[in-house]
Amino acid sequence: MANSLFIDTDVILDIVLDRKEFYVDSSAIFQKFENGEVLLFTSTSIIINAQYVGQKKVPKERCRSTISYLLNYFIIIEADISVVKQAYQSKFNDMEDAIQYYTASKNGTIDFFITRNVKNFKSGGNVLPVLTPTQFIKHHKQNL
Repeated sequence: MANSLFIDTDVILDIVLDRKEFYVDSSAIFQKFENGEVLLFTSTSIIINAQYVGQKKVPKERCRSTISYLLNYFIIIEADISVVKQAYQSKFNDMEDAIQYYTASKNGTIDFFITRNVKNFKSGGNVLPVLTPTQFIKHHKQNL
């Protein structure tokens, strides 16, 4: 059975910005989708954040076309009021991270939250495992 992964902004930006030190493992996540090995989830606000940050570093149209292409990989899920309240009652320092984390965990079908900012998600109480793309690739190889 394919793992379901929630993809955070930084992983998308690794592709959009062609971040050499992270590109290989982040793009491997998308390759696993193409191979039918994973399902990918994200949220509208992550897409908006990726566009906002990305267009500051690469030409706006390049950013837009790359993200537009990546949208073909994703199932988009959204927060509801209970998720927002849970985030505000949590110990997360960053509300955006909290809302994304609890959006993913509330979905009920997502196996891993994929981000390169694992330390930002320590307050999640291990409801949903948080891994970097590199950690997930290793985990996936071990569990084949």
